[in-house]
Amino acid sequence: MVFQRVTLKDIADRTGVHTSTVSRVLNPDRRAMVSVEIAERILAVAEELGYRPNTIAYGLKTNRTGSIGVVVPDISNPVFPETVQGIEDVLIAAGYTPILANSDHAADRERIIVENMRDQHIDGLIVASGSPHGAVLMACKEDGVPLVLIHRTWDDPDIPSVSYEEKLGAHLIIDHLAGLGHRDIAYIAGPLDSAATRDRYFGTREALEQHGLRENSNLFTFADAITEEEGERCCRELLQTKEPFTALVTAHDILTAGCIGLLAESGLRVPEDLSLTGYNNTSYATMLTPTLTTVHIPHYDGGVEAARLLLDRIENPTAPVRRLRISPTLVIRNSTAPPPPRPRAQIESPDSAPISVK
Repeated sequence: MVFQRVTLKDIADRTGVHTSTVSRVLNPDRRAMVSVEIAERILAVAEELGYRPNTIAYGLKTNRTGSIGVVVPDISNPVFPETVQGIEDVLIAAGYTPILANSDHAADRERIIVENMRDQHIDGLIVASGSPHGAVLMACKEDGVPLVLIHRTWDDPDIPSVSYEEKLGAHLIIDHLAGLGHRDIAYIAGPLDSAATRDRYFGTREALEQHGLRENSNLFTFADAITEEEGERCCRELLQTKEPFTALVTAHDILTAGCIGLLAESGLRVPEDLSLTGYNNTSYATMLTPTLTTVHIPHYDGGVEAARLLLDRIENPTAPVRRLRISPTLVIRNSTAPPPPRPRAQIESPDSAPISVK
C-alpha cells in the first residue's frame, strides 16, 4: 500500500479556504492572523487527515532541519540513559528530533561523530563528555553551532553547560561516614581524565582534611575505567595492603558493585565489618545486597535543563550564556553503619596474603 503525504491543498479543499490561510494556521507564529473559528476548523481537519509538516521544505525556508545531535561517552553507563531521556522529552515536545551517538570515551571518535552530525546540518549539539579536549567544541563555537555541555564545564565562558556539584557529593559521603565514627577510610577513584570523577576525588580529599582524618596514600587507588572489573581489581589492591580501614568509598556505584563479591569472599560483612558507599544512585544501588548508601545525582533533570539551554541558544543566540550547577543529595541505605567495636584482625583475602581490618 502506498501512502501519500497530506498537503496544504488537501486541507484547503476540505475546509473551503485558500492554501495560504491553511499555511498561516499551521504556523503557530502566524495563527493569530486567522479567526479562531476558521483556525479550529483547519486544525481539526489537519488532525483528521494525519497532516505532517514537510520538514525538507521547512528547512529550506528556515535554514533548520529540526534535528539535534546528542553525544554521550558511554551509553552502557546507567547515568547516561537517564540524561538522554531528559533531553529527548524536552526536544521532542519542542518539535525536534534528537540524534544520539556514543563516543566510547574516544576523542577521535567524538570528533568524527560531531563532524558527521554537522554535515547533516543539525540545529544544535549537546555533548555529555568527560574528555578534557576542546578542539571539537572550539570548532563548533567558531562556526556558530549552538552548543551545550552536560556533565562538565569548559574553560570558555561562552559555552553554556549543565554540571553537578561533584565535590559537594564527595563531602556528603565523608560527612556521613565521619559522623558514624569512621576514621580510616579507603577510596577507589575513577579515571582522573574525567571531570566528574576528578572532582569527586579532590572533594574526598578536602572532606577528609576538614574532618581531621589522615589521608593515607595506601588507602587510595585509581580505577582505569568505570567497570565492575576495575572495582574488583582496586578492591583487591586495597585488601592486600597492611593498612586498616573500616569504610570503603568509591567514585561510582558500578565500581562498588565490583567490590561486593570480593568482600564476601574475604569474609568481610557489609556493613558489620566494613561500610561501603557508591556514587550516582544508579539501579545498582537498590539491586546490591545490602542496598547501597550513595550520592543521588538528578541526571534526568540535568538532561531537561541542557535541552532547555540549547533551545534558548537556538532561538536567542546572543542572549547571556548560562552555566548551571545542580546539587546532589545523599541517600542513606543499609551499607553503612558505625565501625565495628573490635580489635584489628587478620582476614584471608582470596588469592592474596592476609589483610588487616579493624
